[in-house]
Amino acid sequence: MNNEELAEMHRERLSRSQGGSRSTFSLHDTDLVVVEEHGRCLGSSLWPSASHLARYMEGWDIESNLPKGFTCLELGCGVGLPGLCAALLGALSVDLTDTEECIPIAQANVDANKLGDVVEVRELDWANSPLTVTYDLVLAADVVYAPECHGPLARALLGSTKRGSIVLLAYRQRVLSDNAFWDEISKDFSMQLAWNSHPGHLPPALE
Repeated sequence: MNNEELAEMHRERLSRSQGGSRSTFSLHDTDLVVVEEHGRCLGSSLWPSASHLARYMEGWDIESNLPKGFTCLELGCGVGLPGLCAALLGALSVDLTDTEECIPIAQANVDANKLGDVVEVRELDWANSPLTVTYDLVLAADVVYAPECHGPLARALLGSTKRGSIVLLAYRQRVLSDNAFWDEISKDFSMQLAWNSHPGHLPPALE
């Protein structure tokens, strides 16, 4: 990732107010508490892609796509909203994973929603910790932004899925180099565009 791309990410992050906040995200008849700590790290605030993914999951026909008591993994979870939604939507177990700096904010959200019996938070570095456990559902939001992470992310998706697994990945294109990631995973995954908020702005592999 070049210096200008990094600068854009940090400007976007730092444009938010500093300090902690609590808000709610309504999922059907339940309000999820969302705890954020703005400015601590890239993952300590709720990013729009995560909100879009959680909202998509609310209307998604889970019963037709996943087994009852499905298992779920969220990669690069940040505050963990999509994974928490999976817990409320019937997951037997949910693993929220991210780098060390994001673990406290993810755990704070699990605790705030009293979902510790279903949701576990653990540190995961895609580059150095190969995944060998597979899941029925894998979630990720706004994790495709640095070319050096494309290979490790693709390997993480391959290592955490099996035949019949579903990956829901929410994405905002910032740089054209992202296209290489989609080209790479299209070799191993059948992909379908579920929803696009910016028609006409898609990597070729998703068109």
